[in-house]
Amino acid sequence: MELLSLDDVSPLLDAFAPLAPQRSPRLRLLEVPGADHASPGHAPPWEARLREEFLSRFGPPLLPLPESLASSRLFLALQLSTRYVAEGIREAAIALFSSPAFVISICLSIVIYFSAWLAPEPLFSKAFAATLTLRLSLAVGLLELGQVALACLRLYQEVETASTPEELEAASARFGRSMGGTYLRVLVTVGSLGLARFIPQVPEGGIWRLLPPVTSEGLVILRQSASTAQVVADGTLIVSGVAAGTATCAGLALCSTSTAGNTPQDSPKLSTRYGKPHTRKNPPHNEAIEDELAAREAAGHTDLRKNKAQVSAQKKLVEDPSPVRGTHFRKPDVSSIRTDGVRHNINYVSNARDMKRELEAFDSMVRADATAIHELYLLDGTLVRRHVPSGVLFP
Repeated sequence: MELLSLDDVSPLLDAFAPLAPQRSPRLRLLEVPGADHASPGHAPPWEARLREEFLSRFGPPLLPLPESLASSRLFLALQLSTRYVAEGIREAAIALFSSPAFVISICLSIVIYFSAWLAPEPLFSKAFAATLTLRLSLAVGLLELGQVALACLRLYQEVETASTPEELEAASARFGRSMGGTYLRVLVTVGSLGLARFIPQVPEGGIWRLLPPVTSEGLVILRQSASTAQVVADGTLIVSGVAAGTATCAGLALCSTSTAGNTPQDSPKLSTRYGKPHTRKNPPHNEAIEDELAAREAAGHTDLRKNKAQVSAQKKLVEDPSPVRGTHFRKPDVSSIRTDGVRHNINYVSNARDMKRELEAFDSMVRADATAIHELYLLDGTLVRRHVPSGVLFP
């Protein structure tokens, strides 16, 4: 676990490569840390897309999010830290932190996910973050995960308070020297799965291979999402909302799990900001829709629609010219108009047994409106199918 080679991360680098433009060598004037406007300008479009994805999966940040992470001191400090990492991971770390998209994903991980560890009793209330916390805790250990989080937060705090280039360099050095193979694997996992929509092949292509395999001694793959994960003062990880697929927590100091939804008072509250619940029997499906619509609204999309009849970018009802079993009209889970005027529809698959039906619905929606973007995802963010019209830039 303390070693990580360049070969291990090469597929990941290939997946991150298309997400950000390649930087050509250029002269860059760095402002003194602590000066006003240390992170000038707005986020470039590619960074804005990555920020939107992280916020939709993890929820709002607890720490201030600079207007542009790509020009922030945190971004620079992370790149400088590779000078100080151990030999067993240095080559892989240098390659990873040379990718602007990867560094942005780590910045977002720190500000949005690891910031939750600032609280005396960290609480992860977003279903995706709660499930990820549980899986990482089982894989690398709760103590190690907490140490990664605290090292990230210390870097953020030291970079924010640095007043000289030397202090910025010293903060980078402390972070780099604290990073072992396990730390880097955790960062890779959080950053990559936070962008799973843009690099959907990565979870199947080896990210979890970088962690210990599931064993009979207690590691687990969750078939359903946890709703919350909380680390309390005595070191216990309390997980709620786990309906199935849990195993003993070997290798973890203490672990407590509970099920949710068995009684009315246990049922999670359904979000209805964008419309009535998609279904009361499947809260994660409804919350995925609400989260996606919130991210789109933040990105400037218009005509936000939740589980309504399919319409075109001109807001006209569209019909499948070759209906399946008499179904002429479909209802996308999420629909909106992007800032470039293109309609964007998404559906989610909650149950693998419904896959055939969902694929039929996807094809039907494409036939009804081939000028729109159509996507089909599993609830964990894994892409199943995508249609992008010719000439449309995506993402």
